[in-house]
Amino acid sequence: MKTKKAPPTPEEQLKKKEEMTKWAKERLLDPNTLIVDVETTGLLTRDPKTEVVSLSMIDNEGRAVLAALVNPQRPIPLDAQKIHKIDDRAVRGCPPFPAIGNLIAGIMDGRHVVAFNAGFDVHLLITLFQRYDIGVPDFEVSCAMEAYSAWVGDWAKTKSDYKWQRLPKLAFGQAHDSLVDCQSTLLLLKKMAGDFTDEPNTDDINLNF
Repeated sequence: MKTKKAPPTPEEQLKKKEEMTKWAKERLLDPNTLIVDVETTGLLTRDPKTEVVSLSMIDNEGRAVLAALVNPQRPIPLDAQKIHKIDDRAVRGCPPFPAIGNLIAGIMDGRHVVAFNAGFDVHLLITLFQRYDIGVPDFEVSCAMEAYSAWVGDWAKTKSDYKWQRLPKLAFGQAHDSLVDCQSTLLLLKKMAGDFTDEPNTDDINLNF
C-alpha cells in the first residue's frame, strides 16, 4: 500500500514557491526557451489515432516561431470542436502533420520546451513523430502546469500532491486557441516571476459613476 505524503509545512511551501519562481525566471531569461501548445481531435488516452489540428510555438519574448492550423485528415469530433472552435472547414487545405513534422522537429531540436500540461502536448508530438517516421528531436522539457500548481500550493489530500491548476486566460483572444494559450503560458511565467499581474490596476479605472 502506497504511503500518503504529508502536506508541506508553511516553510516547505514557501521554499517550493521560491523554487518555482526561480524556475520561471530562468525560463524567461533563456533564449532557448520554446513555449508550445497544441489543439487536437481528442485525447490519446481515449483515441490512439488522435491528431493535431492547431500548433503554435513562441520564444521567451513572445514572438511567434510557428502558428499553424493542421489538417488531421479525419473529421474533427464535435466534442473537440466545442472546446477549440476549429471545424473541418477551417483545416481544409491546411498541411497535415506529416508535411510539417520535420519543420516542427527542427524547431524543437536543442530547445527547452515548455508546455502547460507537457504530459499531453509534448507526449502527443512525440507520438506523432514516431507514427510518421519523423526523427524525434533532442530537447529538454518542463511542464508549466506542474510548476504553477506547486507555486500556488493547493494540496490535494486524495492524491498526496499539489492540486492541478488550470491555465489562467491571461492573454487577449479566445482560450484554447493554441497561440493565445502560448501567450497565456508566457504571461503565467511572468506572473510566477513577479513581473506580471492579472489583477486590474485601479488607477486606470474611473470610479466616478
